[in-house]
Amino acid sequence: MAKPVWKGNHPVRQINAAPPFYRYCATGLGAAMWFFLFYRAKQDGPALLGLKHPWDH
Repeated sequence: MAKPVWKGNHPVRQINAAPPFYRYCATGLGAAMWFFLFYRAKQDGPALLGLKHPWDH
């Protein structure tokens, strides 16, 4: 079996974790994005998939 070429010499040396505030904001914004996408899919999904005409309400 061949030995790995990469020996762990990365120029950054250490990558620190993001502060909790940024992680919570990222999680919240990601959740809001998915809630919005699912809401729009519920509203416009049949018209987008061709199951219903957009002008039929």
